[in-house]
Amino acid sequence: MSGQNVIEYFGGITKEEPLSCVENDLLLKNTCVLEAVSPFFGYYSQVQYSTKPQVLYLVTEEFVSLETIIRITLTIQERVKFPIDAITGNVTLFNQTCPVIRLFDIPKYNQIAILQELYRDHGIIFKKKVKSFQNEMAMIKNHRFFSLIPLGDGAYLEHANPNFGYFTIPERIEWKDFRKLTTEVKYDTELLYFDAATAFIYKNRVINDLVRIYRENLTADKLIAIKNKYLKLMG
Repeated sequence: MSGQNVIEYFGGITKEEPLSCVENDLLLKNTCVLEAVSPFFGYYSQVQYSTKPQVLYLVTEEFVSLETIIRITLTIQERVKFPIDAITGNVTLFNQTCPVIRLFDIPKYNQIAILQELYRDHGIIFKKKVKSFQNEMAMIKNHRFFSLIPLGDGAYLEHANPNFGYFTIPERIEWKDFRKLTTEVKYDTELLYFDAATAFIYKNRVINDLVRIYRENLTADKLIAIKNKYLKLMG
């Protein structure tokens, strides 16, 4: 992807994934940490794999802005040797919505407590663990910046990880309708094996609605084929 034009946008992702409470003595005592037991499960539930991304959610007592988390994370990054990919968001489970810090691909469980302590030292208050549960479906909304490589005609690949692709859609779509639409797209057997979420970016003072696609070895041609099927079904 070197030499490509990369454009930065602010935006967000909405997705649905099963979450479980992390039961591990290495965590900071009496804190709630959730794990996506099947991240990008629209893809990984259908294919064989040796490894998959690890996605964790540190549940906080109060909402923390993305700016605050970025500033704190940059400071913490100077103190630890492993990379930190942290953004803000919220998780809705059992009719309750909680703010979270999402961590992506933390190498070891003992590093979670290190980060919890460092975030706490910067004033982040973590929510106490109330109950344990396993494999409960949750709605997840993340706020983040995107570094995208334009492919033309409203399609993009993510610069840092081209397993992620995006394309614009004419209008915002509610999740229940999007879930049904994605199932219909996957009826086309040539387009099987991908995970989909809704997304938006703020571009030219306008909100642009998108679909986010995840699959390993995603190519521009595969992304465009999926895009064309979604747009055809959307009419």
